[in-house]
Amino acid sequence: MKLLTGLSEGQVLQRVGIRGASVRLAGTLPTPSENGVLYATILRAGTPLVGWTKRRVGQSVRLRFTAELHGIPAGGPYRLVLARGGVSRTVVRSFYVGDVWLLAGQSNMEGCGLRSLGTAKPHRLIRAFSLAREWRQAADPLHVPWESPDPALNEGKPFTRAQAEDYRRTSVRGVGPGVLFAREMLARSGVPQGLVCCARGATRMDQWDPALKDHAGGSLYGAMLASMRATGQPCAGVLWQQGESDNAPEFAAAYGKRIQTLITSARRDLRQPGLPWIIGQLGRLVADRPESRWNLVQEEQRRLAGKIKNLELIATIDLPLDDFIHLGATAMPRLAERYARAADRLVYVNKNESPAPALRRISSLTPDSATGAAWIDVTFDHIVGGLRAEGRPHGFALLDADGRELPLIHHISLRGDTARLHVVPEALASSKLSLSYGHGLNPYCNLTDARDFAVPVFGPLPVAAD
Repeated sequence: MKLLTGLSEGQVLQRVGIRGASVRLAGTLPTPSENGVLYATILRAGTPLVGWTKRRVGQSVRLRFTAELHGIPAGGPYRLVLARGGVSRTVVRSFYVGDVWLLAGQSNMEGCGLRSLGTAKPHRLIRAFSLAREWRQAADPLHVPWESPDPALNEGKPFTRAQAEDYRRTSVRGVGPGVLFAREMLARSGVPQGLVCCARGATRMDQWDPALKDHAGGSLYGAMLASMRATGQPCAGVLWQQGESDNAPEFAAAYGKRIQTLITSARRDLRQPGLPWIIGQLGRLVADRPESRWNLVQEEQRRLAGKIKNLELIATIDLPLDDFIHLGATAMPRLAERYARAADRLVYVNKNESPAPALRRISSLTPDSATGAAWIDVTFDHIVGGLRAEGRPHGFALLDADGRELPLIHHISLRGDTARLHVVPEALASSKLSLSYGHGLNPYCNLTDARDFAVPVFGPLPVAAD
């Protein structure tokens, strides 16, 4: 017997609640035969699972067989034995049942942290479906675009298997959030974790356009669908980190609409209408690019949570970089935990996890009769344990009508879920003030809550006079 579709060596199947996982298998027989019953035995450490000793699962007809396995419990590694009449059989030596996550976007999801600064420790229960569409133990670097069969990823210069493995051994970069996230989810759930690798650095939203899905591997969206469909399984959720390449004026204004289209289309095409989607907001860019619309992309990302259900935004503005644009290796444990907390709440419905911080309200510019100056209160939702900052709170900027930053904030005090901005008296004479958090390309922002969730970049948003 030869198994053709449905289950691969080392694969993680997606559990569906207490029902466990299901999988449909198909294959061929070595010689023609009469119709016959197909039986499955699933073992762990040599011992059959309860209810999985020679269970009837399918039928063989001449040179082909089909089978359906339902209710495989979470865990593994498992061993599958398929048999017909005790003679013909095929074996999948190891597979798992747990949670599968789709990792997509560009370089900060692909992973560009310096490996010399530390990589995630692999775990036997964390597997990756590589861009070559093969299951393997998950380890940095997870995403090797040139091993993909798809032109949209390999740029027409595909690696041989030997070249791909050499890249994995020798690449200076490659630390991303994926493996660390999976370790967090394994600790929280106790079940195996699978990572479907789909990220490609330096890519824009128009390259992820669902309208190009008929181009298959010639488009990033088509390649992403092909990878998920190759697993034959649903996924638990999507982790998305992208937007750096959309900061040019001709792309930034369309970012919000394009990513909404992407999410809606992916949910439809994967037949998972409520698929959780967790987005990492843009961090910093250390560059002199006056034409950049970096803050516009960040603001478009921030607004998504109010427009799309089952979506969470994770701020990254406070995390360290390893170069002018890429989140560093030392940032990844913190980023992975933020992703994991969001996934724990959205996917595992952990009521002990609150949503990520979100802007609630900017007060009017209020005169302070005691000092003759004024203050503005910025209040956030979902702050756990109060706002905090290492050292002096920093990151807010008041701007004039032309978008120029004004040196008006002299002190910031933190009170629970509110940051009070104390401003100089001259602010009361300014007209059309607006407020940002994380203004510019390389701001210093250090506000988090007790969970180490950063508050999101926002603005510029208008400040009303009292």
